[in-house]
Amino acid sequence: MRILLTFLALLLVQSVFADQPRLRYSFKSSNGEFELKPSDTIFSDNKIYTDSIFNPNTKKYLISSYSYPDRYYWGLYNLKTNKLLYKIKNDSLFIETKTALISDNGQNIIIVDDYSGGFAIPNFEVIHFYDKDELTKTLTLGELLNNMCSVSYSVSHMRWSFDFNIIEKNMFEIETYEFYNYTFDLKGNLIKKISDNRIQEKDDIVTAKIRRLEKDKYSFKIIKSIRNNHEPETELIVVISDRTIRKIHGKFYGFLPSRNKKMETEFYKTVLFKNGKPINSEFRFPTYNGKEYCNLANKKTAGNTVYN
Repeated sequence: MRILLTFLALLLVQSVFADQPRLRYSFKSSNGEFELKPSDTIFSDNKIYTDSIFNPNTKKYLISSYSYPDRYYWGLYNLKTNKLLYKIKNDSLFIETKTALISDNGQNIIIVDDYSGGFAIPNFEVIHFYDKDELTKTLTLGELLNNMCSVSYSVSHMRWSFDFNIIEKNMFEIETYEFYNYTFDLKGNLIKKISDNRIQEKDDIVTAKIRRLEKDKYSFKIIKSIRNNHEPETELIVVISDRTIRKIHGKFYGFLPSRNKKMETEFYKTVLFKNGKPINSEFRFPTYNGKEYCNLANKKTAGNTVYN
C-alpha cells in the first residue's frame, strides 16, 4: 500500500510541474564558441525582478524571475574575446520561451517555437531564420503541417515537432508530428521535404473510433486524419483479423502482454493505415489535437500554402 501511495504521489508531482513555463536566457553554439543572451540597452536595467503565480493544487506560490533586457535586445557574443558581435530585437520574439540554434561560425541563428503557448492556426509563426541581425525567413505552422490536427496540447502549451538541429553542410533539419523531415539552408530556403522512410506518401495516420462488427471485421470511424487522406466522420469497413486488432489495442497499454488483454467492443486509437488497412506499427504517436478544434481550423485553411 505504501508503494502504491508513493507512486501516486510521484504522478501528482509530475502533473503539477510538467507544464510550467520554460524560460532560458542563454544559448550556445555546438562548438561552444558563441553565446546568445540578453544584452543591456538604454531601455533596461540590471535588476532582477520576481513574480509569483498561485498554484491551486499545491496551495503554494511558484516564484519566477526575469530582467528587462530579455524584452528588448539579445546579443551574440564571441566567448573567446567576450565581444558583442550583433544584436537581435526581442520585443515580440520572446526568445527566452523558445529554442535558439547558433551556427558554429556565429553567422546564423535559428529560433524555433517548439514549446509554444499559442494555438494551432496556419499563420502562427514558429521558425525565424537570421543571418547575423537580419531576419531572412519566417515559417508558419501552415507551411510545415498539412493540417492543424497534427499538434499536441498539454495544459497550456503546444508541440508540433519531434526533433530539430543544425546538421552538416550548414543545413537545418526538423521532423514534424506528421512524420515529415524538412531540410533548409541556414537562411530558410527549403532544400527538401521527405516522409519518414517507414511511411509512404499514400499511407495515413488516423485517430478513429474502432468497433468490432463480427469476427475479423471492424468499423473505423475517422475522427481526424493526420496525412489528410481521409475526411473526418468517414466510416471504413475493414476486414482484418481479430488477432491483429488485439495487438493494435493492447500496444503500450498497461503491464500485461497484449495477448492477455481483453479487448473492448469499442475503443479509440491512433493507427497507421497502409494499403487501406491499419497495421500494428512500432510508432508512439503523439496525443494529437482534439477533433473539434482541429477539424474546424482545417476548414478555414483553404488556400493555405504548404510545402509539397
